[in-house]
Amino acid sequence: MRGNNVLGIIFSNMKDQSIRELTELRTMGSVPFGGRYRLIDFPLSNLANSDISHVGVITKSNYRSLMDHVGSGKSWDLSRKNAGLVFLPPYGSGNAVYQNRIGALSGIQEFLETSQEEYIFLSDCDVVVNLDIQKVVESHITRGADITIVYHHGPLPQEAKGNTVLRPDG
Repeated sequence: MRGNNVLGIIFSNMKDQSIRELTELRTMGSVPFGGRYRLIDFPLSNLANSDISHVGVITKSNYRSLMDHVGSGKSWDLSRKNAGLVFLPPYGSGNAVYQNRIGALSGIQEFLETSQEEYIFLSDCDVVVNLDIQKVVESHITRGADITIVYHHGPLPQEAKGNTVLRPDG
């Protein structure tokens, strides 16, 4: 399976409140990591390394430094006339700023409907991992799943309050 049948969507601001001191003037995606990198570099690299060439970045507030860092997406080979990297505005229905993921996705409904890709891969910016998205998509298709969630199994940290906790059977 080639990645060009997958649309990548990155949420750049969903968890800004968790590190308020660092995201007061910038979005979560533009928070520095390891000197020269930013948190958005990880999902962008995972998507690009999986041959996913159409990526939308949902923004909300304080995203100028994110746009300055990412630019046209050339560093990830996403600078293209068709598809490539697209910054999506922070407005839901009726030009109101969205309050949650559903509102954000509702605000980009036209973008999603006009996309040529059959599958959508959603990611936050605070996921620092080297992920082979091709394997995830192939597993999703093979299993005939409606939704596939990638997670890490391990002990629940004390500070997990307010986070989604998966407890799979078996």
